[in-house]
Amino acid sequence: MAKTTSSRTDKGPKGSKRPVKKATAPVFGGIVKSCGLGKFFKDDKDLSLKLCGAILLGSFFGNSYCRKMTTLSYPVQDELTREGENWWQARFVQGPADLAFVSFWIIAFTYLRAMIMKSFFNPLGKQLGVRGSSKLERFEEQGYIIVYYVLSWTAGMVLMYNSPHWMNTDHYWIGYPHYKLTGAFKAYYLVQFGFWLQQIYVVNTDMKRKDYLAMLIHHFITCALIGGSYVFHLTRIGNAILVVMDVSDVFLAIPKMLKYQGYTTICDYLFGLFVVSWAITRHYLFPIIIMSLYHGPQKFIDMKWEPETENYMSLNVQRGFLALLYGLEAVLCFWFLMIFKVIYKMFNGAAADDNRSHDEDSGEENEKEEVELVEKLGVQGNKGVPVVEAGPVKRGKQA
Repeated sequence: MAKTTSSRTDKGPKGSKRPVKKATAPVFGGIVKSCGLGKFFKDDKDLSLKLCGAILLGSFFGNSYCRKMTTLSYPVQDELTREGENWWQARFVQGPADLAFVSFWIIAFTYLRAMIMKSFFNPLGKQLGVRGSSKLERFEEQGYIIVYYVLSWTAGMVLMYNSPHWMNTDHYWIGYPHYKLTGAFKAYYLVQFGFWLQQIYVVNTDMKRKDYLAMLIHHFITCALIGGSYVFHLTRIGNAILVVMDVSDVFLAIPKMLKYQGYTTICDYLFGLFVVSWAITRHYLFPIIIMSLYHGPQKFIDMKWEPETENYMSLNVQRGFLALLYGLEAVLCFWFLMIFKVIYKMFNGAAADDNRSHDEDSGEENEKEEVELVEKLGVQGNKGVPVVEAGPVKRGKQA
């Protein structure tokens, strides 16, 4: 979200002119604004809702393309197929029509993100005492992150627990290629792909982060890994990586939400828990998975490019995925360095603050600056409505 400065200026205490900065609203109208669709849709939430409705309606009335967008394609019919089995138990293979299913979830997540943030976490944040538009927006976003990652991590763990590769990295490769997936596993994987593709849109339309470039690289690598592992039948190792990555994001979102409410003490303790979870999952378990890709395939797979037998695991493919995983680990190490800076500040008396995130305080400082000018100079609002005097600043709560 870009900061804007009004053309109006006010004189400071010594007569100097200072611009009055105004906090801007969250960006949910990126596509609508850039394409000039404001005449038909209020914002991206409205656009995505109507698109989802049209697709679901088309699917209900039997439109073939809409059906591909809302149901899984390429069911397997062989000697192991059981009559009357549920879709999540049935087996499916991969194909180009799966992109239609992914595209539906990109649209759906655009709506779900805006709806969950604005319809649930916005009023919840106000009721819990979150003050300031910037903090409230961050509170909403962290709430959405918790909802999604708890659901995705739980689904991934259940699928992995009921799969051969549970706590056994050799089974990433034993029996390769794993191109017949259960409906539940295929849906989980494609929905995750849709979520991460939609996150590329989010990071480019939301309030700009301090680590924007690192975040963008992370999202592109993640999408390349999910899409590539799906095509090359490496979904078992992909499932393990997604589960390992999801959990620590929940441990970060919870203390951030508490911080926005002013609970600084408990926020510091929970931030410590997040650091431990990050170190274990992303710098211990994740490297174990990387080493499995480095050593494992040659033990169990004939490393030949044979598309006719669904065998895509050649030496070049292995090197390509290793390069992506090393790149992802480099981004994680960069973030871990930033986390250590936070820890250093905490030992010097500062409160825990994720300095990888948005410039959260800038919007609040702009608002406070405008309030101070209004109080000192008696400036009225844009429409001539007298401005209510600001009350006393509320101190941070202690747990």
